[in-house]
Amino acid sequence: MMGAWGTGLYSDDTSCDVRDDYVTHLTQGCASEEAEQKILGGYGPLLAQPEIACCVYFALADTAWKYGRLSASLKAKALSLLQSGGDVFVWKRDAPTNVAARIKVLKALEARLNRIQPTELPMQLTPPKPQKVRTTAPIGSVFSLSLPSGNVALLILVGYKELAESIDPVFSALSWRAASVDAAPRHIAATDPTLPFNAFRKQCAHVAILPGDQRRNILFGLEQTSIRVEALLPYNPESIVWLAIGRIAREIDAFYHNHASSPTR
Repeated sequence: MMGAWGTGLYSDDTSCDVRDDYVTHLTQGCASEEAEQKILGGYGPLLAQPEIACCVYFALADTAWKYGRLSASLKAKALSLLQSGGDVFVWKRDAPTNVAARIKVLKALEARLNRIQPTELPMQLTPPKPQKVRTTAPIGSVFSLSLPSGNVALLILVGYKELAESIDPVFSALSWRAASVDAAPRHIAATDPTLPFNAFRKQCAHVAILPGDQRRNILFGLEQTSIRVEALLPYNPESIVWLAIGRIAREIDAFYHNHASSPTR
């Protein structure tokens, strides 16, 4: 249920992000259709997943309606999803006792979208803040990360992800851990295996660091090494999960605990 904590329309992280980002785009001077496209473009291929599509289109259509900016195409898409049952299938699968409550929420949304929307609300424009560049380390940099087990792992910087307020480094975790970085391979090839990270019942190829303290360097807890990457590792910007640095270390240890036959060098 996409991290849902209730049956309400905005009782999950994705819907809240869509609502807040849409309003931010309006306050930064975007026209309504441009704001819509920014939101939809940000989810890209993920909209092919019905669960995600419902969260995104329902929150976007509802927010646009409340601000008097709901376009005909967005309205038609949201109503089409609602008339086909919306995301009730998710609730039947994961929380059957809450199905009736979710159906009530979706019926209320459908009724609202079919009413005449309010007069377009004026927006107080706020210039966008400059993006915070988290680090200028070059792609291909290799960092060591201390693990709770006492071992160390290697994170390779494979790319950058541009967000609304920041540009974040994205890493792949090499399928390797050892008692010290001295045992690490001196060269890493593009074909060397990397570890997956779990997110919303799927696995992501890469991880980005969720900052716990905005005043601290995003790479705090990592040590840059002199290990050389022979060729750039694959990078898929649609396969990233954001985790706190401590969570990244715990997940790497957990992977090896659950795959005891995996090599530990």
